[in-house]
Order: sequence, then structure tokens, then C-alpha cells
Amino acid sequence: LIPIIRLYEAFGVKSTYTDPCEGIVVVIESELGKRALLVDELLGKQEVVIKSLGGYMKDIKGVGGGTILGDGRVGLILDLAGLVAASDARD
Repeated sequence: LIPIIRLYEAFGVKSTYTDPCEGIVVVIESELGKRALLVDELLGKQEVVIKSLGGYMKDIKGVGGGTILGDGRVGLILDLAGLVAASDARD
């Protein structure tokens, strides 16, 4: 069994899917082992340059940085080790 991290709970947002059987589950692996991320949708894959978010956003657990996407939107980069550690601490 692989523990599930529900991103909507981790970030305190609404989700379309709360049941892993209905949503999309992405399996990740970090230093702390395998986990499954429950997500609403996958938008694609692209190479990006990760930038620091600066002092005012450094305390957001589970976010490691940001990037400017090809269409000009800002994307947040997840800190997988931080998400896993925070999830393990809650459980």
C-alpha cells in the first residue's frame, strides 16, 4: 500500500475529487519513500527554470519555488520531500 497525500488538504483548497477512485493519483518517490498525490488534473509536462519565491513565501509548506510558464502564467513548484514530511507528521 502507498499512502495518499491529498493536495487539496495540504494546501487548504477545494477539490473536484476527494475520492482517489475518481481523481488522478500520481505516484512519487522521495527520500522518505513512495507516496501517491491525489490531483484534480494533469496539465502537461515542460522543462522550466525554478526560481526562489523570496522571503514572504518561504514558509509555505510543500512549495519549493516558482516559474514563469510559456504562456506567461506563474507555476508553483512542489517540494515533494516537504509534502511527504508534513503528511507524515499529520498522520
